[in-house]
Amino acid sequence: MDGLEVFIPELPVGLTENSLRKQLDPYITIGLKIKHWVCEKNRGKTFGKIIFLYPSQGQKFLDTFGPQRTRHQPRLMLLGKEVRCKRSNQNPNPYLVKSLLKTAEDEKRQDEDDKHEQSLPENKNVNFELRSFSCGHYEYPNGTFAYTSDIEWPGHGVVKFARDTLIISLEYQRSPLKVEVPYRIIQEIVESQRPTSFTLTLWETPRFFELLSIPIPNSPLVDKVGMKVRLDQLPHISGNHGEILGQSLVYQIRVSPAGFNSKLELLKKKEKLVFSYFDFPEVMMGRTYMADGMKSFRNLLNDYYSKATIPFDVLFQFQALVQNGYLLPQTVEHLLKRIRQVARKASANKISGSTSSENGINVAQSSLALCCPFSVGAVKKLFRQTPFPGPDVSASTFSPEDIWSLLESNEKEIRQGTSDELVSERVGRNLVMVYKVQVTPTRITLLGPEPEAKNRILRKFPNHTGFFARVQFCEEDGQDLYFNAQVSLENIWARFKSILLKGVHIVGREYMFLGFSHSSLRAHGVWFMASFVDHNQSFQTYFSVIGDLGKFNNIRSPSRCAARIGQAFSETPFAVDLNELGATVEYIPDVKSPDGSRVFSDGVGTLSRPLMEAIQASLPQNKNTTTCFQIRWGGAKGMLSLDDTLEGMVMRIRSESMVKFKSEDLRFLEICDMARKPIQLVLNRQMIKILEDMKVSEAWFLDVQNRELRRLREITASTHNTITFLKRQKVAEQINFSKFIRRLTKLDIDYRKDAFLCSVVETVVLKEVRLLKHKARIPIEKGVTLFGVLDEFKYLEEDQVYITFERDKLPGNRGLDLHDRLVLVTRSPALHPGDIQVRRAVVPPPGHPLRSLSNCIAFSQKGLRDLPSQLSGGDLDGDIYNIIWDSVAVESSTREFKPADYPLVKPRNLEREVTREDMTDFFVEFMATDQLGVIATKHMIIADKKDLGTVDQECLLLAELHSIGVDYSKSGIPIDISKLRGLTPTKYRPEFLAPAPPAILVNRTELQFESLRPTSVDDDDDDGGPNLRYYESVKILGKLYRAVDEKKIWKQDIHQNISRDGPSVWDLLIWHIRNKCRTLGKVNWLAALDEAHHIREAYYDAIWTATMDYSDNFTKGLTELEVFTGCIFSKSGIQTRRQRDKSVRLKDEYDRIAKWVEALVRKKEVKMREDGDSDDDADEVDAESTNHATNGLERSNGTSALELSIACFHVSLQKSDNSGRSNVDFESFKIVAAQCAITELDLALARKEAALAQELVAATSRFPHAMRLSGYGR
Repeated sequence: MDGLEVFIPELPVGLTENSLRKQLDPYITIGLKIKHWVCEKNRGKTFGKIIFLYPSQGQKFLDTFGPQRTRHQPRLMLLGKEVRCKRSNQNPNPYLVKSLLKTAEDEKRQDEDDKHEQSLPENKNVNFELRSFSCGHYEYPNGTFAYTSDIEWPGHGVVKFARDTLIISLEYQRSPLKVEVPYRIIQEIVESQRPTSFTLTLWETPRFFELLSIPIPNSPLVDKVGMKVRLDQLPHISGNHGEILGQSLVYQIRVSPAGFNSKLELLKKKEKLVFSYFDFPEVMMGRTYMADGMKSFRNLLNDYYSKATIPFDVLFQFQALVQNGYLLPQTVEHLLKRIRQVARKASANKISGSTSSENGINVAQSSLALCCPFSVGAVKKLFRQTPFPGPDVSASTFSPEDIWSLLESNEKEIRQGTSDELVSERVGRNLVMVYKVQVTPTRITLLGPEPEAKNRILRKFPNHTGFFARVQFCEEDGQDLYFNAQVSLENIWARFKSILLKGVHIVGREYMFLGFSHSSLRAHGVWFMASFVDHNQSFQTYFSVIGDLGKFNNIRSPSRCAARIGQAFSETPFAVDLNELGATVEYIPDVKSPDGSRVFSDGVGTLSRPLMEAIQASLPQNKNTTTCFQIRWGGAKGMLSLDDTLEGMVMRIRSESMVKFKSEDLRFLEICDMARKPIQLVLNRQMIKILEDMKVSEAWFLDVQNRELRRLREITASTHNTITFLKRQKVAEQINFSKFIRRLTKLDIDYRKDAFLCSVVETVVLKEVRLLKHKARIPIEKGVTLFGVLDEFKYLEEDQVYITFERDKLPGNRGLDLHDRLVLVTRSPALHPGDIQVRRAVVPPPGHPLRSLSNCIAFSQKGLRDLPSQLSGGDLDGDIYNIIWDSVAVESSTREFKPADYPLVKPRNLEREVTREDMTDFFVEFMATDQLGVIATKHMIIADKKDLGTVDQECLLLAELHSIGVDYSKSGIPIDISKLRGLTPTKYRPEFLAPAPPAILVNRTELQFESLRPTSVDDDDDDGGPNLRYYESVKILGKLYRAVDEKKIWKQDIHQNISRDGPSVWDLLIWHIRNKCRTLGKVNWLAALDEAHHIREAYYDAIWTATMDYSDNFTKGLTELEVFTGCIFSKSGIQTRRQRDKSVRLKDEYDRIAKWVEALVRKKEVKMREDGDSDDDADEVDAESTNHATNGLERSNGTSALELSIACFHVSLQKSDNSGRSNVDFESFKIVAAQCAITELDLALARKEAALAQELVAATSRFPHAMRLSGYGR
C-alpha cells in the first residue's frame, strides 16, 4: 500500500505537530470522516505534510481543499489564515504508511475485542478555570478535620483532567508554570462546594515545569516556541516551596463555580479517581505551619542526638515518619519529648554504658539512651499503621496519645523476641542492615535500614554500619530519570550535584559522599558516610576510609579513579581470611599475543585445589563442584580458576591485568560470585538479529519459541505441569509451595478456587509469556551460559574451546558429548555482526588438568587475538559467555563476520590528583549524558529497516558508539551525540518495540489486562514523550513477536474462570485437619492461639517491610504477591534492570522470612532449601517416627508444634486490624501455616503408627500363641 502525501506550505515556524493535528482534525476526522491519517511538522520549518493511508481518502481531501476545489467549497483555515495545499511530489515514508496500516488493523482487532468485553469509560478531557492553587497539609485542630495552606499561588489558569494525568497550567510571574499529577499518585480527591475546589491527597510529589518562551523572528501567527524546563519546586514571590513540599503532600485547587457540578459528573465517569465530599472550615484556631514545625523539629533532633538522649536509630525512624510525610513534625516532637521524660525517670539509678541497636550498630550511649522505652522495630511499625488523614479518619488516630498507645503495643509485640531469629538469619547470610536515602527532583526521603550484601567497607566497620548510607538518585516514583528531548533537566542535575557536594543531614549527622561501584553508577546510586570514632578510637572520615583502601593519588582520570575506589563497594557477600588459611600469593605474568598487543589472560588468575577446597568449606550452601570464583583482593579484581598442577595453599595473581591499584589491605579474599552451576541460555533480540544475518534458519527460531510456548500454555492444563513449573521457577521454594499444591490435589481440593493461589501461578506464567513476546527471551535447551576462563595449559588450539558443566543441572543434557563439535559463542550485549563466532569444542583426555574445571568455558591462549575480546569486547575478569551447540542453528549459520576491533579509548586526564568533587561531577554528568539505551534501541530499529541488517554501515557505527558508551563509566568519555544526526529516523519503529498492553494487579492479588486506549488529539499535554508509531516487521523478530498472542494465551490457557462458590480451599483444608486430629486424640490448639497471633503479626511485619524495602517506589511498596513469588511486577510486564536485580534479592529475603517463620511455627530448626533438594518429607518422617508418644504429639513449652501450627492456620483465616495506608490483609500466612500444619500432622500420624507397630511387636513377643490364635501376624 502506497498511501498519499499532501504538502502544506507557508505554515508558522513555531507551529508544532500536535498543534497542526488539532487544527486539521475538525476538517479531516470530523468533516470528511477520515480516520487513518497523520501529519508531520518540524519546529523551525515553514511547511508540513498530511499522509493518508488510503490514496482515495487523500484524493477526497485534495478534491475538497486542494488547488482544484471550487470557490463554493469550504476553505482550509489554520490559525485564522487560509492555507493552500497540494499533492506532494514525493511518496510517503513507507514505514509511516506501514505504521498507519498496523494502527488500522489494531483498531479493527480492538473493536472485535470490545464486542465481547465491557465498554471503556468515557475518556474525554474535563477542564476547569483555575482561581488559585496551594500546597499544604491536613490536620485536626480542636478535633476537626481541616486543610492548612502552607504556600499559595493566586492567579489564573486551566485545570485539565486528561487521559491519565491532572494538568494544572498556571500563569504566574515571569513564565507560565505547569504542574502534572499522574492519576496513579492520587489517593483521594475531596470535592468542596464552599468554595468550589478539589483537594488532593498524594502518594508522592507532582512534577513541576516552567514553560520558557523563545522568540521566533518573522512569524506573525506563532511568535514563540515553548521550552519545558523541569523544576525542583514551584517559584513563589515570597515563600519557599522547596522547604515543605516533601512533607506537604496535599494540594488544593480552587476553580470557577461555572458548570462545576456538570463537569464533576463527567469527571467521575472516568472511573480512575476516588472522590469524597467535605466542606472545609474557613478559619480555625490552632492551625500549624509546616515550615515552622520542620525547623523546630530539626533543632530538637540535633539537640537529642548531641546529648545522646535517644538512640540514633530510633531518632532516624521518627525523622523518616516526618520527612516522608506520615506524621506532622509537631506530633512527633511531642512524642520525643515524652520519650525523653520517660527515659530520664527510668535512668535515675542506671549507669552509662553501651547498647546494641537493632540494626547491629554498637554505639556509646548515655543512661538515658539505655532506658528509651521504644525500640526501632516499635517505631518502624508506625509506617504500616499510619493511614492518610481524611474526612472519614478520626482525629484521635493522629493524636500523640493514641500514637503513644500504639508504640506501647508495638513494643510489647517486639519484646516477644520472635524477630530475633530473622535478624540472625540475615547475619548468617552475610547481610547487614543499611540505611537508605532516596533523592528525587523535589525531596529527600529516608528508608530502612534494609538488608544489604556486605562489601569491603562494611566488613571493615561491622559495628558502625549505621554511619554509612546508600543514596539513590531517581524520579519521584523511584525509576531512573530518562533523557527527554522536549524537557530540560538542568535544574534537577544541579540539585543532585548540590546534594552530592553538601551531603544529607540525618538527625545530628552529616552524611557525605564516599564513592560508588560500577554497577551502582549505572543504577544512579552512591554511598555516603558520616564521620565517626571506630572501635580503635580512630576518627574515621572520607579521607581515612579511602586512604586505607589503597593508593589512588597517581590516577588522573575522575571516572577511572571512581572505578578503582568502587572496587571496595562491589557486593562481596563472602570473604575468606587468607592469613588463617596460610595461603601463599604468587604474582605471574599475563599471557599475550606474539606481538604483545593482545592480552589472552586479561583478568584471570589461578588457585590450587587445597585453597579451592578451603574456600568451598567456608561458604554457606557449600558446593564442592565450584572451581571458578570471581574475586576482589586488595587492589586486584577478576577470576580465579582451579589449577590442579599447583601444590599447597596457593593463589596466583596476574599483576598487570588484575591489580588495578596498590593496596596493603590483603588479608581477606572477597568472593563476588562463583560458578556454582550452569546458567540456562536465553536468547535476546540483539542476538537473534545477528544470528538472522548469519543466515541461521528462520524455522529454528520459530521452533525453539513454539516449544517454549507449548510448555507455557500447558502449565495450567494439569496439576502435574503446574507443580513442575513452580519447582523450576523456585516459587516460594523455602515453604515448598509446589508440594503444597500437590497436597491439595491429593485431598481433591482445587487450588484455583482461591484467588491468591491462582494469581501466584498466573502471574509467574504471564511473566514468562511476556518475556517471550516483548523481549524475545527464548530458552535454548541445546545451549548454556558460563563464566569464561583461560586454558592455562596450552592444550587448546587457536579455534578451539573447552566447555564443561554439570549435565544434570540443565534439562535434556544428560550424556551430552561436545567433543569435536562446532558451536556458536557470543557474549551480551551483542550489536556488531562479528560478536557471534563459530568455534570447535573439544574435550581433553581423562586426567588432563582442564578436566578438573566445571561450569565454565576455557579459551585458547594461542593465536594472534584472544576470542573473548572478539565477542563484544569481553575479557576474563568475570564475564559470562553464551554457547549454542544446536546442530540446526550451527549448521545453518553460513555467514560469519569479522569481529570488531575498536581502538582503546583513553580516559579523560585532568593532569592533577582527582578530588572528591571531580568524582561527584562525573557521577552527575554520567546520569545526564548516558545514552546507552538510546543507542541500543536505535540499533534494533535500523537493523530491522535496512536490508543488510546489522551489517549496514549505520548499524556498524551504532555498534561502535555503543562500545564507547559501555566504556564511558571507566573512560569518562561520553558518546558523541552529533554522530547520531543524519542516521535513519527512528520515529517509526518495528512492532516488537511497542509497549506491552498494561496489566495491573487488582486488589493487589488478581491480575487483569487493561485495554489499550486510542490516543486523541487532546492527549498532547500528557507527558508521553515523542509520538511514536509502529509498523509490522517482516523480519524474524517481527514474526516471533506476532507468533505470541498474549491476550489469547491469557484467556484460553492461563487465566481460567473457576467458580468459587461453595466451601473455600481453606474451609476444606480445616475440615481435613480436624478429621485427622480425631485419629490422634486430643489436640489442644486453642491453648496456642495467643502465640499464633504473635507469630502472625511478626510475619506480617516482615512481609510489609519487604514490600517497602524492595520497591522502587517507597510510598506504595510492592504487593504481597510480588514478595511471595520473588518477582517484582511491572505494569508493562517488562522489568527494568534494577527490578530484575531486586527480584533476585527479594526472593532470597522471602526464603529467609519463610525459613524463620516455619521454625517458629514448628518449634524446630529448619534448614535452608537448596537446589536439588527433594520436595517430600519422607526423610523427616523416618527420622521422627522413632518417637513413641502414643498420640503422636511432642510438646515443648506447653504446646506441640502440631497444636501451634493448627492455631496459626486458624489465626491466618481471621481478619487483621490493619489501619495503614495500604489497608490490605496479607494472604500468604495461610499457605505457610497450612503447610506447617499438614507436615506436622503427617509426622504425628507417622509417629503414632510407629508407636502402634512397636506395641504390636512387643505384644507378639510376649504372647505369641495368643496372637496367632487371634489371627494377628498372618
